Amino acid sequence: MVDYAVADDYRTYCGLSAADTVPANLTQLLRAASLAVREYTGTLFYQTDSDGIPVDAILSAAFRDATCAQAQAMDALGIDPAMGGAIQPNTAASKSISGASVSYTTSEQQTAAQLREQVANGLAPIAIRILRASGAMLLTQPWEVG
Repeated sequence: MVDYAVADDYRTYCGLSAADTVPANLTQLLRAASLAVREYTGTLFYQTDSDGIPVDAILSAAFRDATCAQAQAMDALGIDPAMGGAIQPNTAASKSISGASVSYTTSEQQTAAQLREQVANGLAPIAIRILRASGAMLLTQPWEVG
């Protein structure tokens, strides 16, 4: 498994000093985030070093930053990879007969639930934007050798 970012990369990306605390499960977050980036970029063609890191400096930085962004989003949304991802509470409407009360889920709750699901099962929107901005998503054709 390739780890595109380490704790120091995360600190730099998030603007944290050495004295600032990081999530206790940062290693797991970065590993899960690296896997998400790898899955998202799995159909791309690019040259790697012996560790599987892109050789191109711009692409390598994009993979690192996208990994850090994904880990940060997972942490902010309370997604713990060791627990199997996001545990999504039901957002069903409820009613009460004796009190004649009716309540509905709000669009904000639905949007938050959708974002949690996207980050837990795919890639955070900011991580996708980082990869697209780097030009990584254009690397869909293999190189011709010879």
